[in-house]
Amino acid sequence: MKLKSSLTIVAILVLGCCSAFGQKTVSLGFLSYDQKTQYCDYEVLTLTAPTAVGVHNIQAPDCSVEDQNGVMVGVQTTIPATSTLPVTGSVYAFADNTGDAYIGSGGGYACGCAFLYLSKTTPSTQQQMQDGIYGWAFYYTFGGTQFLGNYGFLTKTLGSTDGKQSFGDYL
Repeated sequence: MKLKSSLTIVAILVLGCCSAFGQKTVSLGFLSYDQKTQYCDYEVLTLTAPTAVGVHNIQAPDCSVEDQNGVMVGVQTTIPATSTLPVTGSVYAFADNTGDAYIGSGGGYACGCAFLYLSKTTPSTQQQMQDGIYGWAFYYTFGGTQFLGNYGFLTKTLGSTDGKQSFGDYL
């Protein structure tokens, strides 16, 4: 009887600690801003507000990438609706080494670029898609110049639905 009570107490403590830390893991796919292309890469994020870590998965079967995924680390922030950025509101801003992971995988070199991902944490709703409220965007820099790489909506679909659109197609 004591063993059963002890295990119950341990289980309650573990569940209590997990919920106290508020950790949540989400997996989200990338749909283009025009709602026509579902990209083959996707993100797996572990959120522990106000910080987060993740994997930018570019090894999906339809991405034709064999080497490695990118890693992400970020913080929760708010981008004002009055900004000129495509993604606004409550988001996570992530540093992402996908450029080095993807570009460098062929020749073993680092591209020297920096990626910044902005991501909401839930799939876009039909209403958000209709209203043009985007869920993700990425920026990259070479030599101090910043570029908007791409942006769009978040989906529950992990990887492309047609197997034709690779991650590298939008770099």
